[in-house]
This record gives sequence, C-alpha cells and structure tokens, in this order.
Amino acid sequence: MRIAHIESSMDWGGQELRIVEQSEWLNRRGHPTWVVARPGAAILEQARSRGVPTHEMEIRGSANPATYRALADFLARERIELLDCHGNRDSTYGAYIKWFRRLPVVRSRHVTDPIRVDALRRLVWRRGNDGVVVTAGKIREMLAEAGLVAPERVYVAVAGVDEGRFSPERDGRALRQRLGIPLDHVVIANVGMIRPDKGQLYFVRACKELLARHAGVTAIQLGEATGQTAGYKDEVLREAGAALDDGRIRFLGYQSDIENWLAIADMVVVASVATEAQTRLVAQAFLMKKNIVATTTGGLPEMIEHERTGLLCAPGDSAAIAAAVERLLHDRALAETLRENAYRHAMQYMSFDYMMAGMLDAYRQAVARSGGVSGR
Repeated sequence: MRIAHIESSMDWGGQELRIVEQSEWLNRRGHPTWVVARPGAAILEQARSRGVPTHEMEIRGSANPATYRALADFLARERIELLDCHGNRDSTYGAYIKWFRRLPVVRSRHVTDPIRVDALRRLVWRRGNDGVVVTAGKIREMLAEAGLVAPERVYVAVAGVDEGRFSPERDGRALRQRLGIPLDHVVIANVGMIRPDKGQLYFVRACKELLARHAGVTAIQLGEATGQTAGYKDEVLREAGAALDDGRIRFLGYQSDIENWLAIADMVVVASVATEAQTRLVAQAFLMKKNIVATTTGGLPEMIEHERTGLLCAPGDSAAIAAAVERLLHDRALAETLRENAYRHAMQYMSFDYMMAGMLDAYRQAVARSGGVSGR
C-alpha cells in the first residue's frame, strides 16, 4: 500500500514523532510512505534525517484551491492509495480528496482536547473519511458522544515503542557520572514539551516537596518550550528557584536519544493536566522497568492500572504527585512489583510491531469501506 501522512503543524512533539516513526516502519515493511508538510516544518527535517520521503507544500486555510490542487497532484503523481490526515485543517483537505478524487482517507486524532463542532466540522467528521484512528479510547468515546463517528469505525492505536531501543538493559551510569548525579540518588524524570498542559509546574512543585524531605533525590526535566510557551517555561524555572542552583532539579532540554536519558531515571512522572491521549512515554518507561506516577488526565488510566502497573493521582495536585513518589521511595517491594507487572504488560501489548499491525489493519478496513481494492 502506498500511503501519505499530511501534518500542517510547524512544531515538533509527540504527535509529529509518532508520524515519522510510523512512516519509517511502513517504508521498511514495503509500504512506500511520504510525509506531507509545510515549508520549514520541523517534521520535514526529522523525516528526512531518517530517510522518510517527504513532500513540501503550502497548506493554507481550509478551502484554498491552490492547496487542494497541489495536494491532489502530489497524490496522483506518487500513486498514493491512502491519505492519513492528522489535524483539523489536514482533515478538511482530506475530505475534499475523498469526495472529488475518490481516494481512501483516514483521519487521525492524537489529543483529548474538547472537539469543536460546527456545520463544516460535523460534515468532515461524518462524511470526510473512511475510518478514524485515535490514540486513546477516551477520544473514541468523545467522538461517539458528539455523534460524529460510530465507534465501530474507530481504531484505538496503542502507544507502541521499539522494545529493542527501550530496554531495561540500557546502562545509564556513565551519563549519570557525566552529569555529576550521584549514583546512589533516586532520579525522578519528567519528559515532554514544556507547555501548560504537560503540567511541569506541578512536577516542579512536587519535586520541591520531595527534596525538602529526601536528600538523595535528583529531579530532571527532558524537553523544551516552543516559541508560544517560552513564558510558561520562565514561570516553571522561577518556581524551581534555588533547587536549580544546587543541581537538584535540572532542565536538560530536548534529547533525541531519549532512551539513554531515561536509563538514568528510576521513576517517571507524567504530570499532564490536559490534552494527553496515550503518551508513548508510558510504554517507554514500562519497557525500561521505570516506575510510573501519572495523573488521570485523558487516556493515561487506559495505559496504567493503578497499584498494578503504576500509581495514578488527580491532575493539578502537586501534593498528590509527591505523596505517590514518596510511597514508592518507602515501599521498595511495591515499586518492584509495579515495575515487573508493567514490563510484562508492555512486552505483550505495547511493542511498535503490535501497534503497527493494528494500524495496517485499520488502513485496509478504510480502503475496503471506500470501495478500493488495495489489500497489501
């Protein structure tokens, strides 16, 4: 099957990374796949660095004739058999492609934000695709409750990761030493773009509580702000205060080799307060045998079973985050049980191959619904 992903976002985050990694996997498995994006988009550079074919084009408005013609011409030239659309604007153009070019179209939704509905959006959701892929069961429920998509037409894609890359055997001691983090410290990590919905402010407040009571703890944050969230990062850094000066809370920026940085951590905190669907960070931590403390935001409870594979707490509650981390610090038997349970679960249900087998099946079903014939 020949596939194109269209993504009009200019930023780089989990959604864009997922698209690139899926495209990389599909190309390796004999399904030629392209990433279509706007000039200067971060996803283009990342895709090209991994050898993923790309197509650069302006994506203007939601009904621009030149944009439609450029997209349609590209799809025809490359003999694309299925278009996967990842944002509202992309999905509107995908609907035009389905209606006027009769090409199978899948719509993907990665976030649990409230779904805005007007006449055009309702039409695009209901009639502008041949199937929907979502990254959490909660999103499927939201779509059904809004009357936009029948549940049987929605595939919930697990947050799959490469179990070879994210392995408990990866050794983080050399990196710890390079960073000057004592080997006997418990390292608590938060990973993600620095923006309000990711909850770094609550992570920092929780860490300050923990540092006041535990000398052998270091907290790290891996990720960077966007141009739009630089002010929020400043607020988070101000909150960290003196803990930044003595190195007990460290902001280490974006790291592409995230597996090497997770290797230095003992626990991972997901402090999200909005937007979160099924973050692959949970699967990465599970596969590397790192304890997880997370909020109940979005699709996180679908991934983490409280007191079986991790600990859950209310979003926006730094005291609850601190208490959950402290519970694991004090109860080593519980921490080990959670790690082992999580690892076994992830090996069975959170591998990248498992996720992509389901994705290909969803693509084939969409082609069949459209009346197409591609079964490859």
